[in-house]
Amino acid sequence: MEKVRVGVIGCGGRGHAHALGYSQSPRAELVATCDSHLPAAESMAQRYGFAKAYSDYHEMLEKERLDVVSMCLWPALHCPVVLDCANASHKPRLINAEKPMAPTFGEAVRMHEVCTAAGIQLTFSHQRRFARTFRLAKDLIDEGEIGDLQRMEMNCSNLFDWGTHWFDMMLFYNHDIDPDWVMGQIDLSDDQLVFGARIETAGIAYVKWPNNVSGLLTTGSGTAAPCEIRVIGSRGMIDVGHGQVRLLKAGADWQVVPPRIDKVPGDDTSLHIMDSIDCLFENRTSTLCSANALRATQLIFGTYESARSRKRVVLPLKTEDSALLTMVQHGEKAIPAWPAFLTDEEKAAGYELLFNGQDLTGWTQVGAPWSAAHGILFGGHEGPSVLRTTRSLTDFAVIFECRVDCRTEASLFLRGYDTDGALGGIEVSLIEDRTDPITTESACGIRGVVAPKQHPRFGSSRWFWIEARCQGDNVKVLFDEHEVLDINLADYPELANLPPAGFIAIETRVGWIDLRNIMLQPLG
Repeated sequence: MEKVRVGVIGCGGRGHAHALGYSQSPRAELVATCDSHLPAAESMAQRYGFAKAYSDYHEMLEKERLDVVSMCLWPALHCPVVLDCANASHKPRLINAEKPMAPTFGEAVRMHEVCTAAGIQLTFSHQRRFARTFRLAKDLIDEGEIGDLQRMEMNCSNLFDWGTHWFDMMLFYNHDIDPDWVMGQIDLSDDQLVFGARIETAGIAYVKWPNNVSGLLTTGSGTAAPCEIRVIGSRGMIDVGHGQVRLLKAGADWQVVPPRIDKVPGDDTSLHIMDSIDCLFENRTSTLCSANALRATQLIFGTYESARSRKRVVLPLKTEDSALLTMVQHGEKAIPAWPAFLTDEEKAAGYELLFNGQDLTGWTQVGAPWSAAHGILFGGHEGPSVLRTTRSLTDFAVIFECRVDCRTEASLFLRGYDTDGALGGIEVSLIEDRTDPITTESACGIRGVVAPKQHPRFGSSRWFWIEARCQGDNVKVLFDEHEVLDINLADYPELANLPPAGFIAIETRVGWIDLRNIMLQPLG
């Protein structure tokens, strides 16, 4: 059987999902993996049977002459890496890329146009088209179970990272017809990123198609809906979620409709990957092609543009930027400052603020400068750096929110001290590595000494809570209120004779880390 040579760029969680799909295709030869953090590439290569691992994707593309490339990186890297693949001396025939397409609409269009001109099949992971429940709902609509499609109502956390799936579902259920227009509004009540991309904290998008079908998408953590997706027709409705499909027909009660597709390892992502390879051999276009992805992406940026122009936006979209990013850059949309304060309960428990939300009072910095703005401490954005408290502490709990860049390598030092120009102390790793297996280098473990009890999946540039407690020889670390470390220092020779007191410090070695709500609780 003829096989295609496959490589994967980006060996985080989504890279593993793509690799699992390729491992199930008899037409795929697993050739190479690549990640800027080479251990992640080596781990994935070993797990799935890829022949070689790289840390530079340019080298991988040049040496391995790949037919198929998966690109599983953060959104800001999508366009440059896809274009590099398209311009390689040996162009791949197929690129399977992660969603969302890009941080701006112009970049999304550029990827689609370049790959189309080069004869490269480009897909994006709107893989819910292959999922058991979402595919079942599509079949029920096409079979006329709810009559004529009239309206779709959907709910999720944000328009960009999650909303791209739901906009794609609207198009999927309405036969990928080009919509006429979109109208919407967004709000920014917090400084929120996901995989490095700015997202709104609440939004609403209303879409209209030429066949008089309408779609409504609401976003935000506080929004409420009876289901993730509700599809309404002239003679009934369907509720769709990841767990089940419910059908309501005129004159009957709700009924749960059983799935018609058998499960496979990796489910919808594996089905996407295997189908994309079959498309190559069968000379057909994937349902996840870049043309379909661009329709969904247009609705994201069309909603942003509607918020900027304060009117409905007739499609196709003419602007190339992200109106959200442009409005923030120009001050037309302001992100409120995050105030540093203690609740009455925190004050009663003896907590105090280590960061006043305005400046570096109480801290000393070494290396690249840190900055404070809008209630957030920004570190590592200009290079490796250290920020440490001016006071020494013995028994205490420190609690803070943090978010990190892709492949950030940073550390939290407890009872820290200086040693030959370096930092010593209890070093808690803060590394953006959400892949297995757990090691002594994993996030929230004691770096190089103790692995965490469970993988905290630390990363994606979302805000996470970290709590570290030192009391005598006992050290505990909690991640989003889940205990991931509980050790006695005396049990480890490397930790048994550390000084009983010292400063708290954050060190950045690779990438950046942002902190807010930094609180200290002295333990007597």
